[in-house]
Amino acid sequence: MDVERFDKFIKENPDIREILLSDSPGGYDDRSSTVFEFKKRIDDLKLKTFARGLCASTCAYIFLLGYERTLLANPAGKKTMLLLHPVRWIGKDDKEGTGQIQVQYTDKLNKAVSERSNGKITTELLDKMYSTDDASGGIFILREANSENKHILFSSSIKKRMRAVPISDLTPPDLGIRIDE
Repeated sequence: MDVERFDKFIKENPDIREILLSDSPGGYDDRSSTVFEFKKRIDDLKLKTFARGLCASTCAYIFLLGYERTLLANPAGKKTMLLLHPVRWIGKDDKEGTGQIQVQYTDKLNKAVSERSNGKITTELLDKMYSTDDASGGIFILREANSENKHILFSSSIKKRMRAVPISDLTPPDLGIRIDE
């Protein structure tokens, strides 16, 4: 996620009103400032956001801050999903990717997401992400329901092969997220 490149794109395309986020693992360090820079641009332009494929971390937050949020089918046959986890500062020597959770930044982002969704995505739901073991775990919001017919799952660590388990009966539309082809 590159704010400068996005600014250049906006300058060249001033009529833009929507952005597509596709197959992004997000950032690898404390990227909360990037999310807030994108939020300013989303607010200024009242941008709609679309996601396709995996949209994790920074990508998921940017997506959820759109004025209208839509999960799209992935023509590559892969599932479309969001992965939200706490902002972590991960040092160069941190081989496990555990990092230190940045609670202040994470709380601020979660509040902004909840407000943008008109309270449909609650901070109580988002607070579940604090139970992660590392940056691979978090809250998954699936476009298509899993085998248990659930859309909202949690895993403390995918890297440690911790199975993602349902944590809610809500669907993306319940959270203010549209589903489209």
